[in-house]
Amino acid sequence: MQDLARGYIASGEFNGYRTPQHLQNQIIKLYCDENDLKFVLSRAEYWINGSAKCQLWAALNEEFKHIVFFSLWQLPNDRTERLRIYEHCADNGIILHFATERLRVTSDCDLCADIEILIQSNL
Repeated sequence: MQDLARGYIASGEFNGYRTPQHLQNQIIKLYCDENDLKFVLSRAEYWINGSAKCQLWAALNEEFKHIVFFSLWQLPNDRTERLRIYEHCADNGIILHFATERLRVTSDCDLCADIEILIQSNL
């Protein structure tokens, strides 16, 4: 049986780029198919200055064990907010996936430090 995975996409520009939502969803769907996850419709965040406070937190609180971001650059710009997300995921057994980068962060946060280094070096 496939695990259910909630998609998470952006409706605006992030990391200097704007990718149409239908393309984000296609990439997430392909990622899910390749990783034996059953794709559930995405939540679309209205992206304003790196804010991901509405739809991301809604997705994190829906009890899905897999949240598939289109890109790791959809994580909030604010480091404190990212750390809250990692902690919430660890506490609730949620695995974060980043379809474009083909990365996965398990609930023990084995890649959190690496992701933080990547984000900090590119912000």
